[in-house]
Amino acid sequence: MTTISALRATDNYLSLSTVAEDAAQTGTTSLTNSSGSRTPAASISDSLSLSAEATVALTGATGTSMDPQVAYYAQFFPTRSGAGTIFGENILDPAATTLSTGLSGPEIAKAARASMDAEYSSMTASGQAFDFNSGVDWNTLMSGLDRTALAAVSSDQDGLFSKDEQDMAQSLMLQEEQFAIGNYAGPLNLESKFVSQPPSGQGYSFDSSDAMVSDTSNITYADIALSENLSSYLDKAGNYEKSTVQWAFGRASVQTQYEEDMDAAKQPYDPQYISNLSIVGMLSELMKNAQKIHVGTDPSVLNTTDLLNEKWAKGHEAAIEDALVSTRKELGLSGN
Repeated sequence: MTTISALRATDNYLSLSTVAEDAAQTGTTSLTNSSGSRTPAASISDSLSLSAEATVALTGATGTSMDPQVAYYAQFFPTRSGAGTIFGENILDPAATTLSTGLSGPEIAKAARASMDAEYSSMTASGQAFDFNSGVDWNTLMSGLDRTALAAVSSDQDGLFSKDEQDMAQSLMLQEEQFAIGNYAGPLNLESKFVSQPPSGQGYSFDSSDAMVSDTSNITYADIALSENLSSYLDKAGNYEKSTVQWAFGRASVQTQYEEDMDAAKQPYDPQYISNLSIVGMLSELMKNAQKIHVGTDPSVLNTTDLLNEKWAKGHEAAIEDALVSTRKELGLSGN
């Protein structure tokens, strides 16, 4: 069983690394999907082999007094100056904020734009301008953005971000999700440092058993644990992220997978993995109905336009938009 979210992450890595492949970069990176198999993808060159300077900086960064788990995950997000601490923090807590603390949606977008522009300028001033083919530069560019700010970039809040910037932000968010559920989603040459399990102390299931849940299907306890853990991670996100179409689509996708697996195994749903937000329930039902008639889902959904372009959304546009508005109210948000 492969969750929809894992497929989205794999597809995103493949599509976003096309430039590097065209530039004849060598080597591969791997993304562990929810079935435990490896999906090779053309890699971003700097993600494969860090420079001596970056390696020294990384060693220094992970030797500081920061939370050991934060340091552990941060090492898989190498930057020009060491490691992406905020990415490690958001693997443990997706709602943890730095840049976006206390800001409204438009203010978060402006702060993210300013942070990224400062990083672009800094890289240019160093004599090495930002390189889209470099995974290290992706991490560096967005090293000042907490997950809430990444959500503002990926959803193109107020039209302040380019398509490349949206895709990079989405990729980083998907990496965080994969690490949080115990899958590897980082540079190939750092994979030996990774322990394939979710972060400790976060309430996640560590059940990796291949034993069948029941004799009515081939659904394993490990399959169920992955869906439960991803649901839990997404539910810990901040309210701004939860108000985005990308979050709603991802949360509905994993809920659909969870419910289908439990149905196949003839097991009752655990209410804690069923979202109470209007948009999630609506999208999940539409997804399940679409699967019954073999209508596929395009995984690249970042905004309302993308969502309404799904084949299964046709005829339901007004209801979906109403549910998005209702969800913002449920989250205590208004306006932008």
